[in-house]
Amino acid sequence: MESVKVLRLTLPNDLPGDRQVKQKPVGKAFAMVANRSSNGHSLASECIKSNDGDEEIIKVYLKARAEGGVNHEEHVSQLKSEVRYIQEVVLEKQNGSWLHPEGPRADSWEDQEEDYSGDDVEKIRQTAKRLFTKLQEAEKRHQLEKKDLERAVSQYQEEAEQTSSALRRAEKSVLEKEVQVDELQRLLAGMEKEHRSLLLKMKEGEAELARLRSAEGDRLAEQDRSAKLEKEVAMLREKIHHLDDMLKSQQRKVRQMIEQLQNSKTVIQAKDAVIQELKEKVAYLEAENLEMHDRIEHLIEKQVSRGGHSSRARSKSEYVSSKRLSGPKPLPLIRVVET
Repeated sequence: MESVKVLRLTLPNDLPGDRQVKQKPVGKAFAMVANRSSNGHSLASECIKSNDGDEEIIKVYLKARAEGGVNHEEHVSQLKSEVRYIQEVVLEKQNGSWLHPEGPRADSWEDQEEDYSGDDVEKIRQTAKRLFTKLQEAEKRHQLEKKDLERAVSQYQEEAEQTSSALRRAEKSVLEKEVQVDELQRLLAGMEKEHRSLLLKMKEGEAELARLRSAEGDRLAEQDRSAKLEKEVAMLREKIHHLDDMLKSQQRKVRQMIEQLQNSKTVIQAKDAVIQELKEKVAYLEAENLEMHDRIEHLIEKQVSRGGHSSRARSKSEYVSSKRLSGPKPLPLIRVVET
């Protein structure tokens, strides 16, 4: 069920004869009661003729505002339209005329010559104050939502810029690491070549040592030669062992650099995805912001056009009421019933 409050203004035509004609200048009067509901509906009003024909009941419905950009703007626009419309009705009632205005929510109205009592006008004023306060609160909420949206857009833009700069730094680091990997691979290739040449020399020395040991001749010279060859073989073995250690260390470094490079590429891909998502959010928020600006401009143009229409209707009602003030007018009785 919808939660709606209805304000009924009952205007009887027959009043006691001893009541005199009064005209009280009233600035602005409203006849609306609003209540929140979970569903966002618009404002509506209707005029109902009673069965006995002695009174008219004006029903004004103000349903709750939906929490959304489009429904909120429509609600504010309809609320302002109803306020202007009821102001015109009140002024026409004060001047004793009841015209058939081209309002958006009036079914049928009859010409009457009635006025308001002080208590009823005060009640209508109080209701108008509450409605005007709610209208101001709705406009404030609209401005706050607009500011929040703009802040979110700027925040997403800053995050996108920060992520782009981080991506550029990561790409630069990856390029530097690739250069380092190429240099290490070049050094590794040179070390492997030197290792192969040393192995070949060691094999040649061992073969020559074997030949010297088996050969007969000068034992001392052969021993000296053998000692020298053994020393050279020992030195070559130490160098080979050292080169093996260096080769293993460089291979570990190369593997680590390759792993770091792969990790950096993975991080770059993740940051690319984040940047794409932020760009989509920024584009969506910019589109929503443009749409909101267009709606605000449309609302302002509608208010300006309706303001001109209401001034023309008011001048027409004053002209008609000036012709109808010749005879005495019965004082109207207004009953405000909240259902």
